[in-house]
Amino acid sequence: MPSGFENKIARRGVRRIMAVLCAFAIIIAPAFRAAAAEVVFPEPTAIQPNVNFWVQVFSQYSERDFVIHDRDNVRRVYEVMHLPGEGDPTREEVAYVNDYLKSKYSAILNRLASGEKPVTYEDIRVANMFRGEPLAAYTLAAENLRVQQGLRDRFREGLLRSRYYRPTMERIFEDSGLPPELVTLATVESGFYSRAKSSAGAVGIWQFTRGTGRQYMRITRWHDDRLNPEKETRAAAELLRSNYASLGSWPLAITAYNYGTGGTEAASSEFGGDYNKIVREYNGPHFGFAARNYYAEFLAALYVHEHENQIFPDLKYDETPSPPPVRTDFAPPPRSHRWRRWGVHRVNAHHSTRSRHHRRTVAHSTATRRVHASARRPKRRVASAASSHHRRHGVRVANRGARHPEDS
Repeated sequence: MPSGFENKIARRGVRRIMAVLCAFAIIIAPAFRAAAAEVVFPEPTAIQPNVNFWVQVFSQYSERDFVIHDRDNVRRVYEVMHLPGEGDPTREEVAYVNDYLKSKYSAILNRLASGEKPVTYEDIRVANMFRGEPLAAYTLAAENLRVQQGLRDRFREGLLRSRYYRPTMERIFEDSGLPPELVTLATVESGFYSRAKSSAGAVGIWQFTRGTGRQYMRITRWHDDRLNPEKETRAAAELLRSNYASLGSWPLAITAYNYGTGGTEAASSEFGGDYNKIVREYNGPHFGFAARNYYAEFLAALYVHEHENQIFPDLKYDETPSPPPVRTDFAPPPRSHRWRRWGVHRVNAHHSTRSRHHRRTVAHSTATRRVHASARRPKRRVASAASSHHRRHGVRVANRGARHPEDS
C-alpha cells in the first residue's frame, strides 16, 4: 500500500494535471466559440466582399464620407469623397454629393465605353479597374453606380443604446431557443432606436410594418405594440424562429426578415436552398441591393459589435443614454368645436328608434318655422340666408368624410 507521503505526491500530481487542463480549456474556449459562431452564422463566399464593405461603412467612414461604388460588385470602389464641414450633412448636401459623384463617374465610364483612350489620372485609374474586360463593361457599370454614406457615427450611437436593451433581448431570444447574437440584427434595422419609423411605415426597434406586425402583436388605430421594446422583441424572435423552421438556414432566415418569407421561399425553391446562387442569380420582384446585402450587413454588424473595444476604444467611457418612455396607447383627437356649433351630435339608441311619423312631424315643424322666419326677413336677404345654410352643410359633410391620418 502506498504511504501517506506517496498519496500526497499523487494528489499534487492530479491537481497539477487538472490545472493544466483548465488553463488549456480557457485558452481554446474562444476558438471553440468562434468555430461555433461560424457554424451558426456562416459567411458564404459570394458575400465576403460585401461583408468587408459593410464593416468599413459601419466602422471607418463617417457621415460626411460618401463612397461611390458598383452596385453588384462592391469591391469596385471608385472614390471615397469627404464632405468638408462638421455635423450631419443636410439633405441638400447629401443630394448634391450623390448627383456630383454619379455625374462624374458616369461621364468617365461612358467616355471609356466609346473607345476613347484614358487621359486624366482618374480616367487611367478607372480603366485599370476594368483591365481585360470588353468596352460593354463600362456601359453596364455606368448604369450601376451607387453612393453609400458612411455610418460610423450612427453605428456608435446604436452600440451605446444597445447596452440598455441587449440583456433583456438576449434573454428573450435564448428563451425562444435562438442564438442571442441575433439581437445584433436590431442594429441593422434601427440602431436600437425605439421610435424609428421608415418611409414604408415600419416602426420600432425591430421595424415591423403594420401588416406583418399584426400577425404577432396588437396593433390598432389607438394602440401599437411595436413601440414596446419587449413585446416587439418577442415578435421578432417568433418571426425569425418561424423563418428558420421554413428555410433551414440562418442566411436565408435572416434574408427573409428583410425580403419576406414567401419571396425567400420562392428563391430557395428555385436554387435548391443555395444561398450563393440566390445572391448571384435570383431575379425575383424587388430582390434588389437591400435584400442581397441584408445578411452581409448583419455579419458586418456582428463583427463590429464583437470588436467594439478595438474599433471604438473610447466607447467604454460613455454613459448609456436613457431610453424614451414606452407609450403604446394613443387617445383619439378631441371633437371639433364646430361640430357642437353646427349641432352635429352622436345619435343614441333612443333617438334611432323613433317612429317615422315623429321624424316627419319634427321635419314639418322645423320647415314651418323656417318659412315664418324667412317671411319676417327682408326679401333681399332670403337668398343670402339660403346660400349661407348650404355653405355650412357643405363644410359639415366634408369634415365628416375626412379620414384620420392613422388610416392613410
